Amino acid sequence: MKLINIISLWFLGITLAALLIGTIVIYEKLGSEIDFELGMELDRQIESYAQRIEQGAPVEKLQYDKLQIQELPMDWPTEELWLRDTLAYHDPMNRNETQLKASRSFKIDGKHYRISYYNLVVEADDITETIVLTMLTVFLAQLLFIGFFLWAISKKIFRPFHTSLEQLQQFSFQKNTPLKLTKSGVYEFDLLNTFLEKMSTKLLKDYRKIKEFSENLSHEIQTPSAVVRGKLELLMNESINEQQAALIQAAFDSNERIRRIVKSLAILAKLENEEFESPEPMDFSEGMQQMLSRLEEVIHMHDLHLKKDIQPGVILQIHPYVAEILIHNLLTNAIKHNVDGGEIDILMDESMLQIRNSGKSPSFDPKEMLGRFKKDGEHQDSVGLGLAIVNQICKNYGFTLRYTFDKPFHSIQVQFR
Repeated sequence: MKLINIISLWFLGITLAALLIGTIVIYEKLGSEIDFELGMELDRQIESYAQRIEQGAPVEKLQYDKLQIQELPMDWPTEELWLRDTLAYHDPMNRNETQLKASRSFKIDGKHYRISYYNLVVEADDITETIVLTMLTVFLAQLLFIGFFLWAISKKIFRPFHTSLEQLQQFSFQKNTPLKLTKSGVYEFDLLNTFLEKMSTKLLKDYRKIKEFSENLSHEIQTPSAVVRGKLELLMNESINEQQAALIQAAFDSNERIRRIVKSLAILAKLENEEFESPEPMDFSEGMQQMLSRLEEVIHMHDLHLKKDIQPGVILQIHPYVAEILIHNLLTNAIKHNVDGGEIDILMDESMLQIRNSGKSPSFDPKEMLGRFKKDGEHQDSVGLGLAIVNQICKNYGFTLRYTFDKPFHSIQVQFR
């Protein structure tokens, strides 16, 4: 989710919470204030009628639907103002309505009168409706204001941030150019840009050192390894006994393994650093068929039964050499980790490639096979980097890689989209 959307949601959430709390407070305060003012008004009305009685107004002529005057025993104590809700007939509405009744007693000219006066109560529903409508209007107005305000912020204040982000996304080790970000005038953004510029410069410097080291290491190892290989081949052609032949063969195999490890690590480093050229459309189906032709003899040597269902014309955006490495590693893995007389099933269409091969149960979680130098104990000659390279290729090109085992089949699936 975008930063501006997160800010908007938080702001609206806080505003909504504040409005809800404000609604409750206003409701309680407004209700109590209305009751208080209405009670005071009723008390004033009662006192005015008491004064009229003192002035000699006939009691029976003062009474009407809102006013009740009841004579009490003289020896009863004077009653203070008493407020309560009651149902009373309201003539204009021609029905009973909830009304506030105020009662108070007075002793006038040797008589004790209880004067009760009614008035309509502002009902809770009316108060709630008014407050809710008011708050909704305020909230909608704030929503429009916040939306426009944050849109303006996103367009203006966050513009330098988005510019820096675009330049950062275009940063590449292949261009060998550190970031040069423009000043925005906003302290936080300028501080971030300064840090990114320093970081990009250091990254390029470290990258060049590591690249130079790995290239030198690869080159320097390959040269003596080739010399060792040549001398071991010469020794194999000499007259030697069986023990010497076994030792020479072991040395030869170890030397070959070193060469494969160095080559695989060099490929993996290039993939991680994205040193290969931009992807281009490639006929992946044709690449698979060509690789199967090259490995046909190896498959026959292991007496493996090959079943394939390869849809022609599967075009992928991938570097041809990287595609060749991907296909080769998947197929050689299916051959190497198979059993004599086993099966290899290949299914490929525009959306995915699936290679299933029979084999023994793995000694650990199949997902761990995608890591570096992960290999089964029965295949010590394996380098343990084949599937790690496949995994890195899938990450680089946005493919999804899955490795599962459903006895007796190992299954590797590459989802293209």
